[in-house]
Amino acid sequence: MVDRDLESLAWPFWFGTPNAPDLGCFVSRKHGFEVDGDWPFWMEFAPWEYVNGVPQYIRHQVYARAICGDAAFYQRTRAYMAPQGTAPFSLLGQPPDHVLGGDFRPRPGDWVKFPVQSSPRDYWFIGEYRNPATATWHLDASVGHSFDQYQNGTLSTVGWDDTGGDMDRNDLKMEVAVVYRRRWFDDLVVADIDHKVLDRFEREGLPKYRSSDRLPQEDRT
Repeated sequence: MVDRDLESLAWPFWFGTPNAPDLGCFVSRKHGFEVDGDWPFWMEFAPWEYVNGVPQYIRHQVYARAICGDAAFYQRTRAYMAPQGTAPFSLLGQPPDHVLGGDFRPRPGDWVKFPVQSSPRDYWFIGEYRNPATATWHLDASVGHSFDQYQNGTLSTVGWDDTGGDMDRNDLKMEVAVVYRRRWFDDLVVADIDHKVLDRFEREGLPKYRSSDRLPQEDRT
């Protein structure tokens, strides 16, 4: 938990981050809907790029929301931010960072967001469903996604099939956005100093400020 807080502060904490992903304009569709497999697990990757021939992870923030679904059963996904290399089945039974959906049939939901990160993370989403007539949740049967590139990140549209009865993978659909949290400004570089100007300001300018009538009489020099 501590490293998450520190990572959040690393993105200038006085800025905060938006409650919805600031992806910028659409650039291109990397691929249409593709089936990932007949299992309930889906993972979003931390973004990276080559810098001088060496792969470097990009400071980023992941958002997710449920958008729709066509299902008779209740639907949800449990969302986890985990260390790189985490096996998703090790997360089963662990409290999730977020739950999207719940004890209702699919409907649009608000965006949730993970803390800003600069190191690699695995973002796991586990699809589940429940028959309203019973109390037990079950793992979904299949999942797939499409993938789009934006100016400031990527957007995946993910779809699950609950029981595997029709394999339409639209029982719950959600969006997962990866937003780049780059440093747009370099560290402040001190300007060249003209010592003659500093000397003149010390003699002429500073006394004007110290004696200004905008100060209380008692504080003027």
